[in-house]
Amino acid sequence: MRPVADPSPTPKPSALRGAHLSGNLPDGKWVQFPLGARMTLGRHPENNIRLTDREVSKEHAAIERNGAAFVLRDLGSSNGTFVNGRRIRELKLREGDELVIGNCRLVFHAGDGERASSPRVTVVASAQSIPAFLAQIDQAEESEFRPADQLNDIAALRQDYEKLRIAHELQRQVGLERKPSNLLSKVIQVAFELLPADNGVVFLVNEQTGEFVPHAVKHRLGESTEVILSETVLQRVRDTRQAVLTADAIVDSRFASSESIVAQGIRSAMAVPLLTKGVVKGILFLDTRERTHAFSEKDLKILSGIALQAAIALENAELASQIESEALTRAELSRFLSPAVAEMVVRGQVELLRAGRLAEVSVLFADIRGFTTLAESEEPQETVSMLNEFFTAMAQVIFRNEGNLDKFIGDCVMAVWGSPSSHPDDPARALRAALEMQAEVDALNQQRAAGGRKPIAIGVGVSTGQAVVGYMGSSERHEYTAIGDSVNTASRLCNLAKAGEVLASEAAIQKAGRGFQAEALPIAQVRGKERGVVIYKVTGLAAADQAAADQAS
Repeated sequence: MRPVADPSPTPKPSALRGAHLSGNLPDGKWVQFPLGARMTLGRHPENNIRLTDREVSKEHAAIERNGAAFVLRDLGSSNGTFVNGRRIRELKLREGDELVIGNCRLVFHAGDGERASSPRVTVVASAQSIPAFLAQIDQAEESEFRPADQLNDIAALRQDYEKLRIAHELQRQVGLERKPSNLLSKVIQVAFELLPADNGVVFLVNEQTGEFVPHAVKHRLGESTEVILSETVLQRVRDTRQAVLTADAIVDSRFASSESIVAQGIRSAMAVPLLTKGVVKGILFLDTRERTHAFSEKDLKILSGIALQAAIALENAELASQIESEALTRAELSRFLSPAVAEMVVRGQVELLRAGRLAEVSVLFADIRGFTTLAESEEPQETVSMLNEFFTAMAQVIFRNEGNLDKFIGDCVMAVWGSPSSHPDDPARALRAALEMQAEVDALNQQRAAGGRKPIAIGVGVSTGQAVVGYMGSSERHEYTAIGDSVNTASRLCNLAKAGEVLASEAAIQKAGRGFQAEALPIAQVRGKERGVVIYKVTGLAAADQAAADQAS
């Protein structure tokens, strides 16, 4: 698709009337993309919206119309699709959502079709700032309950009771709601039950742009009319972090500059911040046109209490979402990294560098002997079942010794110790894992024999040395792995190992220490090496270590 482009790098108001994307490309060009029933976004020329950016996958994402709404789906891209700063797999788009794909930033516009059938909110910039408000409340002061010995009058007791009543009402309606849109809608519902409001809006601050974005709107009479309010009101709340009240704006000279409020005939309005750790994450706004001075300072305190509870609920929802996202990330990483290392990666304690680095690693290869013959004599389902049992057992051994599962190669397993997280005894961990793998295969064979199936046997090779580690592959698919002479040597030793044998390089034996029983084999010539290689056959743990291992088991 050819976008409606403008060479200027400065964003401009959207000119298209229907649903569309607008924003800036990496070269600074401002563009608009009209949206159809289904649009694909990616680097390949066959996409409806082509984004010529190295960080964008060939088929990166798709936007599909679902009734009056549009749904954004990530198509398994390498670098992810982000909306309002969060990585998504599938999301229903809302007016003003910011999409980040590679280095392209695009804003979704619903168009006239959807806007006409949904409540609208317009924030109008005022020519001047508002000098003063009728009442202001510091949210921090209102967030605490006073000790019992400080309650000297009935008014203070009533005030704390009101806080409890608001907290109870919100908890009753919000409960364990974790979806932000539903949570915010319920917050407005509670506000309408406790206060005589005509219109309500919850704004959240877009962390990327700093703009106020409406996320929930409610009208007492169910009308879908447009809610217009002055930006000066929102800006005052953000700047002071205080709840504010204004009354009878239509005759109040202090609002002469706020033509948006005067034009709507709003008689009374309140705006309170949603504070999280002292930061304004959003604003809860109510107005009424029924009568002059409809809201009082007591109402402002009630709305302030609602906002305090809403901010806590919103923070809990975000935390729950973050925990869920981390759990998915942790589960994905745990398929390849040891649980301990996966946890470090999730917490940002280990940096997986795409550029790569040189590190000392211990590499292990374990391969099933005679697999082709075995597979030919069994049904395909039996072969798959056998491989799954074998890979599961091998992965458990690797993770138990805090290694990282690099990959499965046919009927072979590759594991690495030393990167992204290292231990002083990584060579010893790799050799212990090799011996444990042979023991696990023996246990598997007992089960296979009981089921009338043929036994399997593996050869294992272990090598220690320098390797280049990092993300490697194409822009569409890459993995964290290791390459180098030590990797090749481990693979060659695995090929030389007979069924039930563990062969190790001289460096692996020397750096693993004295905890293993090993015997030197004749110098062997391996493919890719000009000089012969000193090889050791590892037959078990040293007596003391074996006794400790038996006691631990």
